[in-house]
Amino acid sequence: MNDVAEIEKYLAGELNSEALQAFEQRLQTDSAFAEVFSLYKSVETEMTETEDERAFREKLSGITQKHFTTGTEAKIIPLGSKIKKWWLYAAAAAAIITLFIFKPWSDKPLTNEQLYAQYAVPDELPAVVRGANEDSLLIKTTGLFNRRNFAAALPLLDSLVKLRPEEAQLLLSFGICQLETGHYNDAVNTFDRLANTESSFKYKAMAWKAYTYLKQNKTEPCIAALQQIPANAAEYEKAKAVIKKLLK
Repeated sequence: MNDVAEIEKYLAGELNSEALQAFEQRLQTDSAFAEVFSLYKSVETEMTETEDERAFREKLSGITQKHFTTGTEAKIIPLGSKIKKWWLYAAAAAAIITLFIFKPWSDKPLTNEQLYAQYAVPDELPAVVRGANEDSLLIKTTGLFNRRNFAAALPLLDSLVKLRPEEAQLLLSFGICQLETGHYNDAVNTFDRLANTESSFKYKAMAWKAYTYLKQNKTEPCIAALQQIPANAAEYEKAKAVIKKLLK
């Protein structure tokens, strides 16, 4: 029996009393085996037994079997040398770690709602004091916006945008408040207004316009909006990632 098969039987409670005692004794005396057992147990805990995950389990066993096999195959790759034994266990552990990190069994398409939660994260609005009469309004608005109290921040940002029409970040934040409070058409108009300027926030506005469609579960308009973001924009890689996930 290879070591992976033995680990699986142990986790499934299928070892008889003699094999169970030997297995637990080995965990105490073979630190390399104990480390890989811990990693494999983590994978087991993370996975649930669907058809896709059973296929992954077989793949995992196939990858690790050559490193853990005892008996006749041990004559081909002897484990007598402690250095070689540790190297083989390290290679097998690396394979398990790699698969565990990337979790191919859980690579399921995300819903639009999940994608929105993952990518539509607004930057904090800085409270820049400039010595003008509206400083207290800006500070209050900043606090509300950064605490994600968008409904309360919305009318205050409306006032600030009128007072400071040249400040692109205020306009972007105003659009985000409109989006988060369900004023989708207004949000699109605000983002379009900013995207049609030469501001450094224009591509952020294009991305947020796409997120407005994503929030409404309008996949095609979302993709179309994201495709308008050029490759030299800071938002391009994120836009490309969202498009890829939407097309799964």
